[in-house]
Formats: sequence, C-alpha cells, structure tokens
Amino acid sequence: MTYTASRNQRELRSRAETQLERLKLPSDPELTDIVRQVALASGKRIDVEPVGDKDWENITGLVLLTSDSAKILVRKSDPRWYQFHTVLHELSHVAFGHTGCATLPVLHPGQQHVRAGQTVLARGIVTPDFEADLDFSDSGLVMEAEAEKLSQMLSRLVLRPRHGRDEAVFG
Repeated sequence: MTYTASRNQRELRSRAETQLERLKLPSDPELTDIVRQVALASGKRIDVEPVGDKDWENITGLVLLTSDSAKILVRKSDPRWYQFHTVLHELSHVAFGHTGCATLPVLHPGQQHVRAGQTVLARGIVTPDFEADLDFSDSGLVMEAEAEKLSQMLSRLVLRPRHGRDEAVFG
C-alpha cells in the first residue's frame, strides 16, 4: 500500500475511521489488543520500550520502523496516562503506514537507537492545533494529524465508561 497524505479535514477523519475499522478491535479493547491488531494489520512485530532521561525533554516518543518490525520508544519519565497516549499515537503511524518524519533533532539521544534501514517517526511536545490550523500541503504535519486523530479515537475506545448504569450514579 502506497501512502498519500489526506487533502482536507473530512478526508483525514474518514481515513482515521477507516484505519480504526481495519483493526477489527474487540468491543472492550485493551492496549494489548490494539498492539496485537496493529501488528496483524501491518505485518510487523511491535515492541514498546520506555527509555530516556533528561535529554528526552522535547521528544515524548518515537517509533523505529523496519520492513518487519516497529519499536516504539516512550519517555519513561512521563506519567503512565501520557505514555499510553504516546504509544497509541505511534501505533497510529504504523497503522497508517506513514513513511517518516523530520521531528527528531539530529543530535537527540534517541538517535542512538536508530539503525541502518530504519524509518523514524517521532512525537514532540509542541504540535500545531490539527483541528483548526493544518497546512495540508505539508505532508509531515498531515501524518502527525492523521496519527493524532486515530490515537484519539483509540483512546476513546479504551477509556470510555464500560458500565453505564453503574457509572450513572456519579452524574
């Protein structure tokens, strides 16, 4: 499958919804279900590893891609809920088949994990408001927006209330 960037907000949302459907997740998915289904859909072995130290100030996560694997590195100093979101974002890049980005600074310590033949996709702490301010002529930003949209949809599936009547007592 050859990747082409979304051309507008409607297409971006539609593509994210298509990716979500393609994953064929169970009705009450856990993160392990999402990792497994992205691995099946992409044909890649997926590993998640918390790494980093104070040098990882500006990069919260990245994924190193080869033809048969995806290694997701997340900043271990982040709260678990943010690590969760970062993993979903990086998994979304894998699901979309994104081809790489230039977010990772050349001198960043994450470079020590990069090997010949790998594609790097990195998540930084500063991102544009993809819902309101996205330049669709910038394919790198569009890839980030697509991954962010799908990761939000995945988060809603995992974090949604599961016992509606029981939880209704809390308002």
